[in-house]
Amino acid sequence: MKLPAALASYFDSLSEERLQISLRCLQDDFSCEGGTFDLITDCFLDNDATLFENAIPWLQEAVQEAAFMDSILRLERNRLEGELERLHIDPTYNRREIEFKKRELDDVCFESLQERALRSYDDFCSTLVAAKDFAARQCKNNFFLTKLLRIVYEAHCAEQREERRYMRVPQKSTQLYQYYKAAEVDLLETDTQYSKYNLYSVTLDTKLLIGIPNRILDPQRPLQLLIENTPEHVLRLFERLRNEGLIKDLALLASNDVLIETDKHIFVTLGYQIITVPLTVDNLPRQLDGTVLRTVLRKSSLPNDSAAVRPSVSTFYRPDSEDKTWCSITANSMTFEEIAHVPELLEDCAVTRMIHLEYFIDGGRLFVSHIDHEFIFYTHEEFDLRADDFSQKGNARKRLKTFKIDRSAIPFMLDDGTLFVHTLIDACFEKPYLLMDFLLDLLQQD
Repeated sequence: MKLPAALASYFDSLSEERLQISLRCLQDDFSCEGGTFDLITDCFLDNDATLFENAIPWLQEAVQEAAFMDSILRLERNRLEGELERLHIDPTYNRREIEFKKRELDDVCFESLQERALRSYDDFCSTLVAAKDFAARQCKNNFFLTKLLRIVYEAHCAEQREERRYMRVPQKSTQLYQYYKAAEVDLLETDTQYSKYNLYSVTLDTKLLIGIPNRILDPQRPLQLLIENTPEHVLRLFERLRNEGLIKDLALLASNDVLIETDKHIFVTLGYQIITVPLTVDNLPRQLDGTVLRTVLRKSSLPNDSAAVRPSVSTFYRPDSEDKTWCSITANSMTFEEIAHVPELLEDCAVTRMIHLEYFIDGGRLFVSHIDHEFIFYTHEEFDLRADDFSQKGNARKRLKTFKIDRSAIPFMLDDGTLFVHTLIDACFEKPYLLMDFLLDLLQQD
């Protein structure tokens, strides 16, 4: 959704203010009030000048356009669908709440949004002491417009998060580089992974703080960096394997511009949390025959070593879908890349996800010696070719790695039945099921 520059700047300043409050909490500073309701509602209750003098007048004009209101309703439906999905996996949910949310989703329209907003306004007026001092502009209609503006704000924030997720500015201009440079440490010289891939090396001198939020702690400064794009259960698996000596070198993508200067180990606790665990031979059932098909485009003869994996180039797909995953296997490496029929699109390119690993065989078992995950960026023309051409490269932007493991000896299946490669593909890919049975079949060759 394209916004006027002034409104986008206003939204960004609100987000930055709330971010700084959150960071101060992680630094053991709880002196700042973080707000009572959502950010935009708090602005209404605070009689924020920019909200009433700039944002709401813009919105009053925008809602006159049918296409704009269609976008608002689509965004609200998407939000409710997400809430409904979370309710289904929430162990504390009750059926009545799900039915209510379904009705709310079915009833989404201009009138229902207005009705809900006016009910909320009446509730505020009857329960908030401050409501008796509302200014004239803190009226019902402006409260309804504020609720619509919240939808616009959340859509803007989602777009910004997606763009920042894939964007890396020159390293020397980042707060991270400048922080270490001021401490007479040049990361471009001391950390090869940082200089080559923008990754931060996790060493014996650093510590993983795994929870909400996930961080890397450098206790010598002290400094904490937010870990990006690697979920908690994967980090716990990495930490376990490091402690067992199966991973020697680990590097992770961390925020370049959010620095937490403290040695305090402070985490956020949610009312409930869905705990994701690694995949194992016990919790990963095989799929029904015919669910996923494989087309082999190229295959080499089986090496003399009967325990080896046959080199090949293949695609995996569902018969009823145009989504696919490419798989290339050589004598010592495997590469998997998802190619969605409708890819994630940025302004200038399409994004795919790739996992590359190097392997060896010892005692009939497959082991990972190196593995990394990265986002690949294709121009739209390149992506159209990529769907059918395995050799087509993505050159729209530099690849972005999220983690990289080297000098490892990790079994594809750990001694306790944990499926290492399965777990990483499940965490990193949108449609991991396309590869699950194939990887199980590889293990049976051991």
